[in-house]
Amino acid sequence: MVIGQFIEAERSGTADAPAMAEELERVTATPGAGGLLLVPHREAGMQESALPADYQAIMRIVSGAVEAVPAKDVSVKLGRGTQPGQVEPVRDKLKRLADRGWLHRTPAGRFTTLPG
Repeated sequence: MVIGQFIEAERSGTADAPAMAEELERVTATPGAGGLLLVPHREAGMQESALPADYQAIMRIVSGAVEAVPAKDVSVKLGRGTQPGQVEPVRDKLKRLADRGWLHRTPAGRFTTLPG
């Protein structure tokens, strides 16, 4: 949408306006734009602060658990509830964290911090 607005502004001669340039930069250079990862692959020495706030909250819940937790429990602790529409977005985030090396997913579909 913003790109379309930029093209229209370019046609009308206002594309060089500072506000238009700022907005285009914000939309194309922020995490999640243009294929940038919101959740980076974990590398040695990376801290949880590299994650977006909602993922940090999930990491705190899983880290504080005594044993591996199901997505439903994480959803409840986040204050979202137990209905499928409330749990599935949390499950997707947990899977993303596991796929990127932040968490471990057990064969039973529960999540825990990585050993060590």
